[in-house]
Parts: sequence; C-alpha cells; structure tokens
Amino acid sequence: MSSLNNELKRAISTGKVLLGSRSVLREVGLGRAELVVISSNCPENLKAEITKLASLSKIPVIQHPKNGVDLGILCGKPFIVSTMAIKDPGDSKIMSLVNLEDAQQD
Repeated sequence: MSSLNNELKRAISTGKVLLGSRSVLREVGLGRAELVVISSNCPENLKAEITKLASLSKIPVIQHPKNGVDLGILCGKPFIVSTMAIKDPGDSKIMSLVNLEDAQQD
C-alpha cells in the first residue's frame, strides 16, 4: 500500500488530478480520466455510479483502503477527499501498479 500512496503523491505533484465527486463523475462520464481512486468510506450510491460509468468507459477504479479524511491528508488537502480522478499520471508509475493489480486478480 505504501507504494500506492507514494505513486498517488507523485501523481498529485507532477500530473493532473481532479478531486471531488462532481469533477470525477464529469471526467469519467466523458471518458477523459485514466484512473479513478475511491476512498473506503465513499457513499455506496456514489461508488456504484462511478463504477458503472468507469466500466462503460473502461477506466480502472481503485478502492483505496484509507478513508476520506486520510486520503485528503495524503493529497495535502485540509478537507475530505472521497473520490479522485487521475487525468495525467505525470512522473508517477501508478498505471503500472493498476495493471499489476489486475494481473494478480485474474
């Protein structure tokens, strides 16, 4: 998990990341996100809607083990972050971690 956290921090500092459910739903609906991260305490209806849209657009979704408060702290924000969309990973290798997780689940 620490490598996921490190890659998320790197993506936030070097790439293009959107925070918040409205932004994430818009970007996923338009198919412009490369990855979606959902906190462990994200509301079920929001999680279901994002997952449905992401599956239609073939965008991977990661359920992060941290809650919204901890994810906000990880992002360096003074507020709760329940969802985030990575549009550009920058120097981060987070997409390779996602591909590795998919390979392990199969």
